[in-house]
Amino acid sequence: MAATSSPSAAPDKSRRSPLPWVAVVFGLALVVALVLTAFRRRDPEQTQQIHADFTVILGALERYQSDHGGKLPEEGNLDDMLVPRYLNAVPRDPWGRPYQYASSAQGVFLSSFGRENQRGGAGENQDHTNHDGHQQLLR
Repeated sequence: MAATSSPSAAPDKSRRSPLPWVAVVFGLALVVALVLTAFRRRDPEQTQQIHADFTVILGALERYQSDHGGKLPEEGNLDDMLVPRYLNAVPRDPWGRPYQYASSAQGVFLSSFGRENQRGGAGENQDHTNHDGHQQLLR
């Protein structure tokens, strides 16, 4: 007598597991998310320059503060304070304007108001300060 198999014992080739497709869709979604995050975090050239300038200026202000008994003026012109003793020249923002400076008990505040030199804005018109992710040297 020949062995017969029941219809339920034979593999059903019309029903495939959705697992490979789920893995593919998940993988594509992950790649898209990583690419979008990388583009979103990429700083424009002006922002990178501002970060570098703030680091240079804060280092010079730290040396000024050390030479003046730990004190900084509340306001002032950075050129008058830092040139030529602490810097050969104070960097200008990417649009050629001097950075704004103020100091208080909370610390030093440096800023640039972007291409249009107006508070607020986005992109090239965005405000930048030394408190928005720039290296903090002075406390």
